[in-house]
Amino acid sequence: MKELSVVIVTYNSEPDIYGCLEALYAKNDLGEQLEVIVVDNSSRSFDHLQKELTRLYGDRIQVLRNTQNGGYGQGNNIGIRHSSAPIVMIMNPDVRLKEFSLKAVVARYRQDERLAICGFKQVINEQGKAGQSFSLLNHYPGWIRLIGNGLAKRLDCFCGRHMYFSGACFCVRKQTFEQAGLFDEQIFLYGEENDIHYRIRQAVPRSHDGYMRTMTYLHPTEDRPTTDRQYQLRLQSNEYVMAKQGRKPGTYIRSEEQRLRWAKRLTRR
Repeated sequence: MKELSVVIVTYNSEPDIYGCLEALYAKNDLGEQLEVIVVDNSSRSFDHLQKELTRLYGDRIQVLRNTQNGGYGQGNNIGIRHSSAPIVMIMNPDVRLKEFSLKAVVARYRQDERLAICGFKQVINEQGKAGQSFSLLNHYPGWIRLIGNGLAKRLDCFCGRHMYFSGACFCVRKQTFEQAGLFDEQIFLYGEENDIHYRIRQAVPRSHDGYMRTMTYLHPTEDRPTTDRQYQLRLQSNEYVMAKQGRKPGTYIRSEEQRLRWAKRLTRR
């Protein structure tokens, strides 16, 4: 059995995945106890990707072909089910580990049997500009989310009862996640982090989350635009998640509209 499994879902991500894996193996202080699983969501260039990864890494990486692009959660579930380690790291293909110790992450889980999700500090450019490593739960009013997220990022302060980690890079105890039912495959993209935070708490009430602020990863989103289609999908996904939690219809939409109004007011000042 391995000590840590890393699952990376790709979809036409060949320009990113090689750098992601290079950075991961550069930080591998677990040696043969690291398991790496790449799940490809039916990319156009899968055959070339598989050939290149086999050439570069041989049998150190499992490359799995998903027969469909079922989304972020569905692809990750395939990788998690194939994993053999008790701890699973979920990582986007455009993530680059910076200051990081996989061995320290494993030790953290060994020391704390109640630890479910472990998150890390996100930076969004090579100069180390802080990203949103964690966010307030989406049912909070928009103005609270706006101000709270801003303060939390500035102070680098995480509160596990009221926040969830970014889905770009985090670890989860496999057994706990399985008890919660893994990712909801009805969610194609967006809202998964808030959803799994809630469901893990419901399935394993005594569990908690932990933040390792000295572990950093690069997620280069500083100049990445958001399309109208992506924004609408985020609204729909988070409305679905709120409904699962018993919230009234429109909870997330109202919160998001309020957040945007307050953001405009504060910008004018």
